[in-house]
Amino acid sequence: MLKLGYKQSQGDHTLFVKNSSSGGVTALLVYVDDIIVTGDDLEGMESLKKSLVKEFEVKELRKLKYFLGIEVLHSREGIIISQQKYIVDLLTETGKLGCKPANTPIEMNHRLGDALEDAVVDKSSYQRLVGKLIYLSHTRPDIAYAVGVVSQFMHNPKESHLRAVYQILQYLKGTPGKGILFKKGENLTLEAYTDADYAGSMVDRRSTSGYCTFLGGNLVTWRSKK
Repeated sequence: MLKLGYKQSQGDHTLFVKNSSSGGVTALLVYVDDIIVTGDDLEGMESLKKSLVKEFEVKELRKLKYFLGIEVLHSREGIIISQQKYIVDLLTETGKLGCKPANTPIEMNHRLGDALEDAVVDKSSYQRLVGKLIYLSHTRPDIAYAVGVVSQFMHNPKESHLRAVYQILQYLKGTPGKGILFKKGENLTLEAYTDADYAGSMVDRRSTSGYCTFLGGNLVTWRSKK
């Protein structure tokens, strides 16, 4: 990719981008043997595909529909990404497919701490489950805070922490199809919002901050971090 004149992203080393002399952009994202080629430079995209075919055996799947558990739906309004199948598979795996849905991913004003008096739960199972929820946060900013909370106890999970994880699953049961819409438009205004609580952690009294940024009215980045 570097020989073809592409620059490797410093934020994500699996992303390569090239700007054409006409102002267009071609981008390639790769994970093992799954590749996305996109951009607004049609000639650049075709040239890249021909270069890839010379080096590798490539099967083109046309318009993107599914990538690493993320579903992509093209509509008149724009592009919608979600992980509905991933959620259904996760609920099935954990035996929560028939559970009662919850209205929120975490209790309001929760007081989750180390819970030293609680019974210990299986550490490896807890870590695998929370890890899958972390990946799900790529298309579900509404669970980012709750997942950030339960991930703080992966070193020594207790029953109360596992109950909080189960509430996230119950919330997902009632909202499996939610995702993010990237709307079409010419507006590229950048907006950012941030907030924080004050000494909210029961463990070390540290604060939790959160932010989200919109480009042209489309949500592009978000985070919740203690």
